[in-house]
Amino acid sequence: MRITGGSLRGRQVPAPPVDHVRPTAERVREAIFSMLGQDLSGRSVLDVCAGSGLLGFEALSRGASSLTLLDRDPRVLAHLRRTVRELGLSVELLGGEAERLLRGDRRWDLVLVDPPYADPPERWLLLAAQVCSSTLLIEHRAGAALPPEAGGLLLDRQRRYGDSAVAIYRRAEAEERGEGS
Repeated sequence: MRITGGSLRGRQVPAPPVDHVRPTAERVREAIFSMLGQDLSGRSVLDVCAGSGLLGFEALSRGASSLTLLDRDPRVLAHLRRTVRELGLSVELLGGEAERLLRGDRRWDLVLVDPPYADPPERWLLLAAQVCSSTLLIEHRAGAALPPEAGGLLLDRQRRYGDSAVAIYRRAEAEERGEGS
């Protein structure tokens, strides 16, 4: 697996040594950042259910000012720690249950969510909306119906890529500030 754009373009990212991680396909990542924009300068990013970390690394490669990777599996976190070190990046790693970690006053400009396909995406959408100040992207199994609004975020667009689908939600205030696509 490799990073597809930005300053880290072409750098290899190894797959985590666990079976339950499903890294986002290269063509889907390219489409995601075509929709989100190639320049994420100054934006803080949270990658929930980080797995391989690819979505977050792509955002950092495209200029994000900070990246936080969140995953509950200690083996995945150890793998992410090694990958971050090998790539020479400064990244915050959070381990544990998202329900506990995504409470409080902290907010991120861009929240990327790629939960297990067996989980209901609406649950993850509502959870992540609590910490999103501008844009939220959720990757989910194609065919899952998502609401037009979630936690103050409005559905901006949805795209399907084979068995996967991507939905982008934005805060109305972010659109007014010109942070939309």
